[in-house]
Formats: sequence, C-alpha cells, structure tokens
Amino acid sequence: MKKDYSTVLIAGLAVLAFSVSMLYAAVFIIPGMLEEYYNEVFRASSWKTDWLFYAHPFVLTVALKWFWDRNRDLFKGSAVVQALGLGTTYALVALVPVMILTFSAIQISLLMVITWILYGFAQATVAGLVFAVRSK
Repeated sequence: MKKDYSTVLIAGLAVLAFSVSMLYAAVFIIPGMLEEYYNEVFRASSWKTDWLFYAHPFVLTVALKWFWDRNRDLFKGSAVVQALGLGTTYALVALVPVMILTFSAIQISLLMVITWILYGFAQATVAGLVFAVRSK
C-alpha cells in the first residue's frame, strides 16, 4: 500500500460517519428488522466489544486501500463509477460468501442478510469514492 495515510484516515472517517448514520436511520427505515437483534445469538451491548463497531471502518479502509492500489486499473470511468465498481467487487468477493455462511449457521432472516450485504456494499462504495477522488 502506498504511504497515503491521509486517504485511509479520510476514508475511514467517511465510512464511520456513514455507518453511524445508517445505524440510526435503520431504526426508522426498518424498525421491524431491528427486533431480530434481541435474539440471543447476538451479544448484549457492552463497551468490551462495541468499540469494534467504531474500529471496523478503519480496518476495512486499510484493506480496501490495499486492494485499490493493487487493482486500480480494473476500475474505469468517473469517480462514482469507480467507487461502485469497488463496492460491487467487495460485495461479490467478500460479503456474499460470508453472508451465505452466516445465514446457514445463525438463525437470522434473509432480510437481515440482504441488508448487511447492501450495508457493506455501501461502505466500500463510500471508501472507493474517497480513493477515486483523492487519486486523480
């Protein structure tokens, strides 16, 4: 990965802001689905693990930046098209396989799995937009 720490930091902050926004928006957009989180397969809220939610965008953007630097030539077009390409690639290569495994192992609804895939796609697209804009 290029020593472009500011891009990773900006992308991480953008993904974090998006993630927190979507967390609160989901309460209003899909309130019924949130009832599933009261299932015993999920941990109770605790700072011992909650901090991982806030660290995840930065871990994700480091990994996506590494992938972006190695495969940038695959993504052509405007910054938005490039970002959508990165989001789609991440969703197809990483999210769909792990969500199939998750759905088969944990009692969660298909709606929850689909929203997690869309959420991850959107996170990668946000990071990709930062990468595309800052690499021009």
